[in-house]
Amino acid sequence: MSSSTGRFGLVLAPGGLRLAQELVNTALDELQGTEDQLADPAAANGWLRDALARWADATGKSAPDLRLSAEDLPPLRRLREQLRQATRAQAEHLQPSAAAPAELLPVDIRLQFDSDGGVDYRPVERGWEGVAALVALELLLAHSNGTLSRLKSCAGTRCGVSFYDESRNQARVWHDSKVCGNAPNLRASRARRKNQQ
Repeated sequence: MSSSTGRFGLVLAPGGLRLAQELVNTALDELQGTEDQLADPAAANGWLRDALARWADATGKSAPDLRLSAEDLPPLRRLREQLRQATRAQAEHLQPSAAAPAELLPVDIRLQFDSDGGVDYRPVERGWEGVAALVALELLLAHSNGTLSRLKSCAGTRCGVSFYDESRNQARVWHDSKVCGNAPNLRASRARRKNQQ
């Protein structure tokens, strides 16, 4: 089972947060030679099936039965770009007001207690709104447990890959400093040397 995040050789975010990360990483990336996994319903449903299986494995919950139609793909791609912009703002340490405002996500979730006293949750809708509701809930849970700030999108001008920043100081801005950070780091180094002369 190939992961959209695995396409870039990245570590998956912990728990259900990986669903948001994988959604961002469905995009076309010409630098890496990957295709848009939300280009058509067949590819999108293949991605969603695998991503929900990984989500279920990470959360210990059963995967919801979600399906995407051709009409679901444009709003799901817009959601993907909103997530990319929000997580890029995190990587670049922008203040929330400096980031582009995002639309509110539809969150229609059914909660129920399971036999062990835990809470199970399921999206009510089945199309893109079901995916959006599940992603929104996972973002809220990640915010409450402190892991959301580690989900970032690469600051590379032609990139945007979503990565989970495992560094102690959470200072990473590129998913791979050799690929996306090399040229900016070299320019900054040259500028510092020039200013010291």
